[in-house]
Amino acid sequence: MSNAELVYEDLIARGKGAVNAKRWRAWIHKFEACCGVKDDYNRADVIKYLAALREGGYNQNSINTMIRPLKLLCQIQNWDGKGVFPRLAMPKVRDDEVSRPVLSKEEVGMLIREAKKVCTKHELAYLAAATVYGLRREEIGTLEVFDGVVKIHTVKGGAPAIQLIPDGMKEYFNEYHQVRDTRWMSRVFKRIVRKVGFDLGDGCGWHTIRRALATELVLCDVSMLNILRFMRWADASLKGEFGMLIIYAKREQAKIDDSVFAVHPFLSYWLERTLTKDSEVSYSIRNVNSPKVLLQIQLATDINLHPQISLSNQLLTHN
Repeated sequence: MSNAELVYEDLIARGKGAVNAKRWRAWIHKFEACCGVKDDYNRADVIKYLAALREGGYNQNSINTMIRPLKLLCQIQNWDGKGVFPRLAMPKVRDDEVSRPVLSKEEVGMLIREAKKVCTKHELAYLAAATVYGLRREEIGTLEVFDGVVKIHTVKGGAPAIQLIPDGMKEYFNEYHQVRDTRWMSRVFKRIVRKVGFDLGDGCGWHTIRRALATELVLCDVSMLNILRFMRWADASLKGEFGMLIIYAKREQAKIDDSVFAVHPFLSYWLERTLTKDSEVSYSIRNVNSPKVLLQIQLATDINLHPQISLSNQLLTHN
């Protein structure tokens, strides 16, 4: 078995996501192409690889990420009989060196408006999913759409999330179909941008919309805990910041979704309708919330089965 497959199987065996495992496997192949296929490596091999990465134009942040699979390979192969990765004095990445493009609320709104004029139903379904839930690229193509909810398979090791579909958005999600090729999903984003005639520059992709949503929810004064849970960051990664609140605060996803949808920055752009003959808007964009959906999720004992979802609609009385 190749070193790349050893790393891949180690990650899969420990319950890591297949997308991330495939990425690490590809990086080990890149390392082997530079240093050869061996049963043991040393500091000189790592330095040779680092030099090749720098000559290839990779920035420090990317290099730090691409070194991580080597550390796992070091443990698996037990380099030098100790399994200790060579010490490297790597430069720190300053905040001003990290380029993370983000769109404004108005830019996302213009993207949605123009896309509704020129894009296909499938393209609109992906754009709707990205702008409503702030999905990562790997998550957009793996949704499961049910009656009134979506099941989102997170890529950061967390449990799948069951989240509401806002009223008025169901028509878009009805056109959704799964595509697990992340590179194809990147091409979909570029195709949408090209169709609407936008020039977003290099580095923009689905994650740009995710950053925009997080930014706007903060500006809307949504509680930080609700933002973190609406956008599916794993609780384990938040304990250092929120301490015991993560443990004691009950996670009621339907209520979280409902509160976020009430101030969601991008929903109104999707729910806009043209004027009728009487010069009235044909659909109210003020009530973006669907009737309350109570989720009773009973996980199947067989991990190969989908969670069984029982939905019962109960209309709320609004003041």
